[in-house]
Amino acid sequence: MELSYTYEKGEKYLVGHLDHYPEYPTQGEDINDLEDHLRDIYEMIQDGTLEPKYHGVLKIA
Repeated sequence: MELSYTYEKGEKYLVGHLDHYPEYPTQGEDINDLEDHLRDIYEMIQDGTLEPKYHGVLKIA
């Protein structure tokens, strides 16, 4: 399985989030560390440790 994520370079760390779960940002010292933290977040969502928040689409006329 593959999950996309977005990240940026902060002052000291890379800061990122899973694209489907932007409400759970994390950071890492390098890309491997960041990806480890992103995997942890995904696992916590899957096992119910973290409650996913739901997203909707608002239509504007």
